[in-house]
Amino acid sequence: MTEASESYFLKDYAAGEVLFRQGDVGSRVYAVQSGEVEVRREIKGEEFLLNIVGAGDFLGEMAIVNGRPRSASAVMRTDVTLLVMEGSFFMELFHNDPEIASRVARTMSQRLDHSNRWVETFMFEKPDERMVHSLSLLVEEQIAERQHRGAVYVPMTMRELAERAHVSREQAIDVVERLADDGLITSASAVDIDGPGYVVAEAELLLNYLGVSAHGTEHHFAGNV
Repeated sequence: MTEASESYFLKDYAAGEVLFRQGDVGSRVYAVQSGEVEVRREIKGEEFLLNIVGAGDFLGEMAIVNGRPRSASAVMRTDVTLLVMEGSFFMELFHNDPEIASRVARTMSQRLDHSNRWVETFMFEKPDERMVHSLSLLVEEQIAERQHRGAVYVPMTMRELAERAHVSREQAIDVVERLADDGLITSASAVDIDGPGYVVAEAELLLNYLGVSAHGTEHHFAGNV
C-alpha cells in the first residue's frame, strides 16, 4: 500500500478478497484504478451478481451519500488496485467540485436503474426466463455503451452468461441454442470476431423476441429445464 495522505491512498487487493458486505456501515469510497470488482446482492437467501465494475468506476459512494448501510457486497474478481477515500474527504469533493458532484449523481442514478432492472430479472423463478431476460439487458447495455443499433457483439463466454443470469452452464447453452436455431444469435467465432462471445444479428428483433415481458418467453421457451 502506498499512502498518499490520511484522507486517500492506493491499496492493492487480491482476487477473491471481500471489500465490503451487504448491510455493512459505509465509511469509505473506492475508485477502481485497475482490475475488476464484482457487485453482489443477496435476495431471498441467494447471492446474485449485479454488476462488474472496472477501471475508472466508483464503488461504495451510495452508502456515503445517503447514509444507509451497504446495499450490496463487493468482491474482487481479479487482482485490483483501488484509490481508497475516507467518506468525509469524498463528501468534501462532492460539495466543492460541481463536475465530481454531477458525475457521481449521474453514476448513482444509472447504477440504481441498472440494479433495479437486474433484480427484476432475478425474480423470475424459471432458469430459462432469467437467462432470456438477462441476455436482453446485456444487449441493451451494449447498445447504450456504443450508441449503435443493428448487430451487437456481447463479449461474454457461456460461463459468464450463465453467471450473470444465475443459471447453470447447461441451462445457458440450452437457451442460446434455441435462439441460434431462430437465427437471432451466433457465436463470435462464426463471424470471424477474435474473442469470446456472441453476436446478435438484429438487436431490436432480439429485444422484442425476448421481450421485456414474460409473454415471449412463455411462447418460445415453454419447455423449462
